[in-house]
Amino acid sequence: MEEICVPLYVELLHEGGDAMTPVEAVMTYDPDDPLAVSVDFVCGNGTHTTWTMGRDLVAEGLLSRRPVGLGDVRVWYCGDGGLRIRLDSDEGSADLLAGLEDVAVFLSRTYQLVPEGSELEGYDVDRAVGLLLAAAPTPTVTRCRCGRECPCRDHGGQ
Repeated sequence: MEEICVPLYVELLHEGGDAMTPVEAVMTYDPDDPLAVSVDFVCGNGTHTTWTMGRDLVAEGLLSRRPVGLGDVRVWYCGDGGLRIRLDSDEGSADLLAGLEDVAVFLSRTYQLVPEGSELEGYDVDRAVGLLLAAAPTPTVTRCRCGRECPCRDHGGQ
C-alpha cells in the first residue's frame, strides 16, 4: 500500500497568541507504520523537522477542547476551525494551528486505508519481541577467582 501525503496549512503562534507565521508542512501516513502519522515542517531557515505522533492521538484531539497527549505532542480543537498542536523538545517548544477540516479529511483517508482496530492485523508480535531482545546487550557476569560471581564474600565482597 502507498503512503498518504498531503500539504497542510499550519501557522506558528507567537507568544501572546496574536501574531502567526505560516509554516510549510506535509502530513504523512505510512501503512507500514499504521499507528502513527508524521508531520514534516519546513523551518524558516529551510531546514526540515519531522514529528511523529499517534494517529489515535490526532483523532482524539479533533474532538477535545482540552489538550490530549502526555508527552512531547499535545493536540486539541480550539474552535474557529482550528486544531492546536503543541510540540515540546529539549530545543524548545512550538504552538501551531492547523486547519481542522484538512486534518480530519487526511485522517479519514488513513482510516479508509487501514481501518481503526485493524492496525496490527498480520503483525508478528513474537518476531518483533524477538528482534528487540536480540538487540539487547547480554549482561556480563564477572567471576571471582573462586568461580563465584564477584564480588564474593570470601574475597573482598560485602
